[in-house]
Amino acid sequence: MIEQSATINHDGNSLEGTLSTPASGTTNKVMLLIAGSGPLDRNQNSAKVQLNLFNAIAECLAAAGCASIRYDKRGCGNSEGNYDATGHSDLVADANAWLQFIKAHPTLARLPTYLLGHSEGAAIAPQLLSMGTDIAGQILLCPFVEPFEQVMRRQAEKALAEIAALPGFKGKLIRFFVRLSGDQMNKQKKLIERIRATKKPTITIKKQVINAKWIREMIELDMPSIYATVTVPTLAVGGEKDLQSLPEDVNKLRELITQAPLQTNILTDLTHILRSDPEEPSTQRYTQLSLLDVDARLLSTITTWLNAQHIQSI
Repeated sequence: MIEQSATINHDGNSLEGTLSTPASGTTNKVMLLIAGSGPLDRNQNSAKVQLNLFNAIAECLAAAGCASIRYDKRGCGNSEGNYDATGHSDLVADANAWLQFIKAHPTLARLPTYLLGHSEGAAIAPQLLSMGTDIAGQILLCPFVEPFEQVMRRQAEKALAEIAALPGFKGKLIRFFVRLSGDQMNKQKKLIERIRATKKPTITIKKQVINAKWIREMIELDMPSIYATVTVPTLAVGGEKDLQSLPEDVNKLRELITQAPLQTNILTDLTHILRSDPEEPSTQRYTQLSLLDVDARLLSTITTWLNAQHIQSI
């Protein structure tokens, strides 16, 4: 795989990414990789955990003859901007700006263009389809249909359940401080009420900056309506042990994406971070799981579907 830096200027920010192309020099398609939620760089790494998702996927794509673009979000990695004030709509606009970079590129512009979105990226990808750019197909990894406010509540309940199950002194200590800070579910409810009541991009609670714009816009998303507009071939892959996006939401897409071919897969033991976990799923294991390779079955599913689209287009 050959990699080179790419830079665009959008909305007053210099955004940096990586263009990956096959080492063979033969490229027959190109894909824009769109990351999930959080302050992530082009490989979906953050200060908390190094996931190294998109560099692994880019390498897999290059081996299949597909070029790719992955990029640092605003205010993350080498990209300029204020991440804390970046809304979902801004992330959609940034992704579209990178899509226009592909369409203006002297080599990439002539190639069939695909989108791949993970988690929130799987909500961004179908929105790009309606912006007038010719797209050959899309891949949605860990997509969600569930309303985002419900996602927040479910994830908070799961986090509390995991804390309740933590063993030893560490578990007791964490539970003590959680109890000391009050009713967590009620605090989340009040936070959402406060976010709904303001138009500010950020709010501050006990010196912690909260991205109110992003949460507000995510809550307002109507994912069933967004997916219903899809008119390009789509591959949707979920994980049986995904704790962030419900795996059954993948099957719900069959009722929503009816204007184009849709292939759905739910991979056993697959987690939200695209690693396989044979144990009881827990976000507490993400750091340990991140040391493993991205699930080979997922990579195979992506390339098999992608090659089938290319054959059909010839």
